[in-house]
Amino acid sequence: MKKGFLANGEMLGWEPKKLMSFIKETGYDSVELIADVIFAHGDGMAFRDAADEYGVIISELLCQRDYVLKDKEARDRNVAVTVQNIERSAAIGVDTVNLYTGPEPWLPEPLKIGAVSMTDAWGMVFGAFDTLVPCAEKNGVKIAVENVWGMLAHDLYTNKFLIGHYDSDSLGVNLDPSHDALYGNTDPAFIVKSWGKKIFHVHVKDAVGVAEPGKFVFPLLGEGVVDFKAFFGALEEIGYDGCASVEFESWAYRANILGGMHSAYAAPALEFLKKYI
Repeated sequence: MKKGFLANGEMLGWEPKKLMSFIKETGYDSVELIADVIFAHGDGMAFRDAADEYGVIISELLCQRDYVLKDKEARDRNVAVTVQNIERSAAIGVDTVNLYTGPEPWLPEPLKIGAVSMTDAWGMVFGAFDTLVPCAEKNGVKIAVENVWGMLAHDLYTNKFLIGHYDSDSLGVNLDPSHDALYGNTDPAFIVKSWGKKIFHVHVKDAVGVAEPGKFVFPLLGEGVVDFKAFFGALEEIGYDGCASVEFESWAYRANILGGMHSAYAAPALEFLKKYI
């Protein structure tokens, strides 16, 4: 299993060599990147080259877009951007992309299931993935769908409904135990074994609370309800040898204690990972 860190915050403005040297010197094996950042000013090869120079694996690109939108033109644009990002990922040799379904619950006025029917919402998502899955297959890229609180695919069961709809070796899961925990799914060994070989990538993030705005936080690792001993034990048991990537979303702690520096949590998080990997 590889130890990874999702670059965010001030790290998004770093030059590729600075980012990769930091990841390597901190002691990580891999880095997870945001597609909108690395493709904003080019084809992403500067990040690929820097990763190779420092011996860092680019484990996954976050290519997340909302596919549950009433505006069909906006939905179609999101699908088109995702197709482009899948193709770009393949071109720089990154074989895993992270997607979610939507609707995005953190918007000021989020679209909720009910305002759009379940039938229509799933129709929108299947309509998107009917394009994205063949695109991934064609380009030799794996889609790792992350179930996210408040979205159509938000836990083990709803995400399985999506992934089970397709018979594709290119479609699997980015397993983040924190989102399942917010829905009361607190047996991570069961979740890991339920997904098995469909686990393409792992996020390491803790949680406490319930899946409603303002009623939960993603605290520092070890301070929430996720049983990481059971989680990593189950990953070992199924033979998972991919990346376990720290996703740091303790926003108040970052702002108030770490001076807004996302990178300041990289070293402490690595010490946490070393207990299990």
